[in-house]
Amino acid sequence: MYAAFFHGPNDIKLEKMDDMWKPDGDSKILRVLSCSVCSYDVRTFRTGSFKVKPPVILGHEICAEIIDDYNGTNYNLRSGSRVTIYPIVPCLKCWYCNSNNFNLCMNLREIGSTLNGGFAEYIRIPSRVFEIGGIVPVPDRVSNEEASLIEPLACCINGMNQIKPMNFEPIIIIGDGPIGIMQLQLLKRFNPQIHVTVIGKIKHRLETAERLGANRIIAFNENDQVDSYKKLKEIEGSIKPNLIFVSNNNPSSLTLAFYLANKNGKVIIFSGIKNRQEHSFSEPFNIDPNIIHYGQISVYGSFSSNPDNLREAMKLVYEGELNLKNLVTDTFSLDNIDNALRAAESFKGLKSVINKFDF
Repeated sequence: MYAAFFHGPNDIKLEKMDDMWKPDGDSKILRVLSCSVCSYDVRTFRTGSFKVKPPVILGHEICAEIIDDYNGTNYNLRSGSRVTIYPIVPCLKCWYCNSNNFNLCMNLREIGSTLNGGFAEYIRIPSRVFEIGGIVPVPDRVSNEEASLIEPLACCINGMNQIKPMNFEPIIIIGDGPIGIMQLQLLKRFNPQIHVTVIGKIKHRLETAERLGANRIIAFNENDQVDSYKKLKEIEGSIKPNLIFVSNNNPSSLTLAFYLANKNGKVIIFSGIKNRQEHSFSEPFNIDPNIIHYGQISVYGSFSSNPDNLREAMKLVYEGELNLKNLVTDTFSLDNIDNALRAAESFKGLKSVINKFDF
């Protein structure tokens, strides 16, 4: 088979992989139908990642086809079935795994990061992903491209679950990309009357957010004085506890989020922040702890998802509760992976998807 191997920053090559079909009792082989490009893939392609040791195949937002009948304790999947894949491979031994918090596993591996991912014709999936219910069938009326967006939607659902019940408003989403727009749709589904502001930089993305229900859109300019955003702290002259999603990887968004947080507000850090060194305590981090202390601000993190989130995401899309079709703006063949990554990086569209593997 052919796969796009990441060898290091700005170095990704389409190569033949000869050992895919060697017997392996601990994994199962699936045919990839589509794999969408995540900002993590772009960031890794450009600068590498502390989690990634090249060479490796990136891509973790995957729709695939079962090519053999698979039957086990928690699954019964027939050849030809389409599925979406949970990208976390847990150890099943630590405290977090025993509590079904697989995304927090102390020894986790990740498809498309520490294990080969979906930018390939075929993919090996460890059997334990099947065992924990991490292979979710795709209904007929959900397209391959939509199915590859189920994983990031599941991550958004996991983020929402960190702060339930949501008995406060207004809500601010800092980020106008696919994640911010998915979060907007989830919030409006939860409560159509809730006031949501989306802050971003890209005109067409902000316009999409407005079309999908954002009450207010604001184009952010980092050169502007933060004072110009004071009005965001109140709605109709009333200052209430607010919820702020940091849904992009720009460090300046964190500073903005804490500036905009009202007393008793909540800040949820959804995205990994770029240019941060793992476990570095010497880097400056421009957040005044007095804002958190005197304002009684709560800070939440959100990473990946759990299989239940994946199933809930699929149900929402299948039942037409959320629209993912409009998020797919560019499709590419696997041998055009460089342009797929660059399209995602350019912000010209919303979501780039690899959906052609026969070339």
